Amino acid sequence: MRGHTLLKIRPAKAHDLEFLEAMLWEAFFWNATADRPTFSAFRLLPEFTKLLTGWGRHGDWCAIAEDGGRPLGAAWFRLWTPELHSYGFVDAATPELGLAVSPAHRRQGIGRALMNALIGRARVEGFPALSLSVDPSNPSRSLYESLSFQKVGESGTSWTYRLSLE
Repeated sequence: MRGHTLLKIRPAKAHDLEFLEAMLWEAFFWNATADRPTFSAFRLLPEFTKLLTGWGRHGDWCAIAEDGGRPLGAAWFRLWTPELHSYGFVDAATPELGLAVSPAHRRQGIGRALMNALIGRARVEGFPALSLSVDPSNPSRSLYESLSFQKVGESGTSWTYRLSLE
């Protein structure tokens, strides 16, 4: 990782939930040139609260990238149901993932390191696949494609991708 000699990828702990919330906001509003609500306003929306409510249940896992103890990014996955899910849902056996890196640290390989940790963990847990939702103009789309994620659908203005782990 360029400029991150002390980069460490570690599993998230309970005290990381606030950082995970901040990274979820960054994932939602990845385009810094677009209008963004304040973080405090976004945290109150049902669209946000459902994504982390009850975090720590079966099928939840998060990796944190840090440099010298300072968190730089996070990647996480969560299982959903047909009744309650997010945008990249494909089925109840496939965790949907999210990824965000702090704006000042993007395009430095941190997202790839986080994704590799997430994919490795999903394999260890025996999941058949991972899924995600991405805006087709989001630069992270090329990262997902380089990791062999395949487009399997569209939801609104976003594309749904799936990576087979079998």
